[in-house]
Amino acid sequence: MTQALIELNDLSFSWPGQPVLLDIPAFRLEPGETLFLKGPSGSGKTTLLGLLGGVQKASQGTIRLLGQELSELGSGARDRFRVDHTGYIFQQFNLLPFLSVRENVELPCHFSKLRASRAAQRHGSVARAAQT
Repeated sequence: MTQALIELNDLSFSWPGQPVLLDIPAFRLEPGETLFLKGPSGSGKTTLLGLLGGVQKASQGTIRLLGQELSELGSGARDRFRVDHTGYIFQQFNLLPFLSVRENVELPCHFSKLRASRAAQRHGSVARAAQT
């Protein structure tokens, strides 16, 4: 069996003093698979993305991305893992207005040598972003 991109086990999340918002007994996303999240406002879509990005912590259960269990990482290590391995487009308009669209897309390369190296291998021109 290949390593899953995303693996969730007994995952639950609730805000303090609130009922459980997310309850996912088991989920696995394999390389090459696509996931589409759809649901009404307040159903936990953005919360799930925050959990997968390591921005929020689960109330219970495990989140494993690319074989790494996020709960084993401290705050700084989660930040490093996120910048090296994930992309996150916020629901709010969080682009930097003084940068072009391309510069906004290339911005993560400034914070991760690993990401810059992978981008340079794939797209050559993105390497400039990591060198400035």
